[in-house]
Formats: sequence, C-alpha cells, structure tokens
Amino acid sequence: MNKDNVSRFETAVSFTGQRIKRLLADLPENIKSQTQEVRLRCSRPLILSGLFGNAFVFDGGRIGFVYSKSAYTVTVDDMEECFHCVCGYSVHTHQSSICKGFVTVKGGHRVGITGTAVCAGGKITAVREISSINIRISKEYKGIATGLFSAVKNLSNKSTIIAGAPSSGKSTVLRDLARLMSGEEGGYFKTVIIDEREEIAACSNGVPGNDVGISCDVLSAYPKKEAVLIALRSMGPDNIFIDEIGSFEEVRAIEEGLNSGVDFFLTVHASSKEDLLRRPQIKYLLDTKAFGAVALLSGRDKPSVIKEIISAGELVS
Repeated sequence: MNKDNVSRFETAVSFTGQRIKRLLADLPENIKSQTQEVRLRCSRPLILSGLFGNAFVFDGGRIGFVYSKSAYTVTVDDMEECFHCVCGYSVHTHQSSICKGFVTVKGGHRVGITGTAVCAGGKITAVREISSINIRISKEYKGIATGLFSAVKNLSNKSTIIAGAPSSGKSTVLRDLARLMSGEEGGYFKTVIIDEREEIAACSNGVPGNDVGISCDVLSAYPKKEAVLIALRSMGPDNIFIDEIGSFEEVRAIEEGLNSGVDFFLTVHASSKEDLLRRPQIKYLLDTKAFGAVALLSGRDKPSVIKEIISAGELVS
C-alpha cells in the first residue's frame, strides 16, 4: 500500500464537503490508496472508481460492488457544498475554468464539473444547476518513467509522444520523465513544463506540489499555444513538456520549437498505434521526423505502465 496515495486521496476528498468527507474518512487505507476517481451525481449514489473497479459507499466506511438502496446517495446540498468548496468559495474567480469543464484544486487533483450551460453568442458563459462532479485523484509514482528515460536520453531526437487511453496514467508518466530530465540523471536539462490545467507540477504560491526536478520552470494555467511561444522566447529551454495536445494551433507552435532545436515531450489520447495515426495533429508532428520515440501505455487497468516503446520512424516510414 502506498501511504502517499492515501494522503493524496484524503487531500482530494477534503473538497467534497463535510458529510461526504467524514464518510470517506472511514474507508480502509487500501481502498483509499487504489481509488482513482470519486464521482458525485445529484440524487444518485456516491461511486468510487479505481483498481478495484467501481464501488458504492455505505455507512461506516464500508464499500460494496453491487448497488443497494442503503448506499450513500448524494444530495443537492452535498453537490452545492462540494462545488463551492472546489471553487474556494469564489465561483466567479473560477468561472472560465468551470466553463471548460473542470477546476484543478490544490495537489493537482482535477475536478470535472457538469450541469446546465448558460450560453451567449454560441459560447458557454456560465454553468448552473451542477449535476455531476468527478474528482480525479492525482498520483505521483517516482521511477515509473525510468525505462522510457533510458530509451530516449541518448537519441539524437529525444522528442517523445506518450499515448494512452483516458485514465491510463499519461500525466503521471510525463511528470516523472520531467523529473528525470531536469535532475541529476538527465544532466540538469533546462526543462519547461506547460501546466495549463495545473495538475502536472501542481504549483501553489509558485512552489511545485509535485517533484518535477531541480532544473524545471513551470508555466501554470497558460494556454498551450501561447505558453510554448513564451517559453521559447524567455526561458531558453532544452526541452518542453506538454500534457494532452489537441489543436493544430498548438501543433504549429510546437513545430516552431522543434525547428529551434528544442525537444518536446507530449501526451495524447490514443490507445493503439492505429488510433494514434488517426489523429491528424499527431500524424503531422510525426511527419516532421523530429520525434524519436512513441510510448504506448497499457491502459486504465494498469495505470502508468508503459506497454511498448516504438521508434517514431517506424510509424511514418
């Protein structure tokens, strides 16, 4: 059992509100350690998801894998309290992030939020009547990227894509690789982490909450495209780490950095080589021939486990 994961669970659920927090405090430590998500749905049962599957929560910290009416049901008051707690009791401050579907709380835990959208001019301007909250518990596993680090550190093109299905541990692997690159093992590469959702380094008052190495600069909450250009102009990086690449605008900013001799380490949603090549943005990056490796993760059943490391050239040859 990983004591650090127990502590991270307890930090994450401290944002659920008093009743649910007290209920979850009684859970066995092995369940706390293995839990990946805590899901609140209005007037429906509280559900934990983790290495054990999906579980319902009962009084006294008991869990069960078959639903019964005695399972704890999330109330409207629970949802309201959790939502305001996640927002630090300042919903307005977090409105932009809420409209994107999530808020990141202290410790790098990402909280997904859905409800009824308020729209103007085709854009979401607010979210009301919160109906679902999903707390994804950030985990830190030092050493899980050691094999990947060994595979890429001596490549002429170190740039690497880490691909995996949702909840397969892409962010966790990326964080550990950044730690290795910017630490003694990597020769103190000047490393930049673009932490748009504030869950990789999880900075608080400018100090990373996670270990990202001693030669690492963090751009927290910056949009990825702008952050890449700022990093290139002002930080003189050897490498840049970015979680979950999406738009072609981001890709073109990355291409500018590749042309400047900077190595990039990226994550992307893709569960197979075929799935990866169906992503036009990633196919575009691979076609630059600037990437040396692609790491495929095992999946949500074995989070943060690297299944295969492939030469990027094999995918586009």
